[in-house]
Amino acid sequence: MNAIPNPANSNTDKNFLVSLLRESRENFLGSFAGVSEELSRLHPADNCWCVLETVEHLASAEGIMLRLITTQRRPRSADAANREQVFLQVVADRSRKMQSPEGGQPCGRFASLAEAAAQFKATRDSVIQFVEQQPDDLRASEVTHPHPAAGNVSTYEMVIIIAKHAERHAKQIEEIRNSISLHADAAKGKS
Repeated sequence: MNAIPNPANSNTDKNFLVSLLRESRENFLGSFAGVSEELSRLHPADNCWCVLETVEHLASAEGIMLRLITTQRRPRSADAANREQVFLQVVADRSRKMQSPEGGQPCGRFASLAEAAAQFKATRDSVIQFVEQQPDDLRASEVTHPHPAAGNVSTYEMVIIIAKHAERHAKQIEEIRNSISLHADAAKGKS
């Protein structure tokens, strides 16, 4: 498949992307539902993000990617490789660790988990609105993803990355919660 516009499938494509975005939003928000502010700041190990930092990272990274697709799009070559299936399969895979570009690193942007979550929700709503209202074929334009492993991607691929990135970090939060729970259980066993 190549980057040739396919307006006949435009509504189907948009519906798929919006569904993917909504589903990953709910999965991500559900991954830290019920986590207290105190627990959101606990690190499962040295050099590991806590829940708050993970939510901060996703809120920040999604804001960066939204700015790219709304302000930096350029025409995509008709013979550009289509990597939609690759991104659908690998972005959420936690078996390969990735280092976040500097702009997406957590640095205390939010005072609370609720504040970080609110920013994520607002940005995700804007991404969904962009997809729903975009009259152009999202495969016919491209942006340069901030992570060097991705490089130039179609706008359609970028939206897939946005959705799957949230799934990746929902899994990370589950890992953090499980690790913190194991530490708490071990501490109880020692007393």
